[in-house]
Amino acid sequence: MSDRRGFLATLAGSAALAALPPLALACRRPEAGPAPASGDRPVSDLALLNGALDLEHTAIYAYGLAAGSGLLSKGALAVGGTFKGSHETHREALSAVITGLGGSPVDPKRSYDFSAFELKTEADVLRFALFLEMKAARAYQAALARLQSRSLLDAAARIMGDEVSHAAVLRSVLGKAPVGFYGQMDEVGFDS
Repeated sequence: MSDRRGFLATLAGSAALAALPPLALACRRPEAGPAPASGDRPVSDLALLNGALDLEHTAIYAYGLAAGSGLLSKGALAVGGTFKGSHETHREALSAVITGLGGSPVDPKRSYDFSAFELKTEADVLRFALFLEMKAARAYQAALARLQSRSLLDAAARIMGDEVSHAAVLRSVLGKAPVGFYGQMDEVGFDS
């Protein structure tokens, strides 16, 4: 379990994301304990954007890993490729905005450790993808409340919509009942 906590801390732990109490809480499992306090200092749009970019890097890596796992059916592989392409588009857009604002986009890690999650079947991979999509959606939701530039709100909301759309498709494939509102979507536990 401590490896899973470490992964989640890494997923939510970029400097920008760790500074956001609602976002840090959204990306942590309840048993991981409270998020570190961030004080009252404001978080810059560049920090928020780089935190979002880090999440996109993680998703791109995860979808690539899933594609090469040999666990996915032809249909799941095609959908995963579409979702990976969406995350690549997000990555490029975020990188361009960060650069345009005079910042330096964070680089992806060489690899990401997902070993805390048991990924032995297609269903395991799909549940993991749903988990990542919901974490990303909640991260964008929290960032929307913190972005200082109104011009960035529309783009962040559209990306959040993509993440929710991905999650809805994955929920359906996993046989989960439809929900009427985003807040009713679960984050898929790996303990059950």
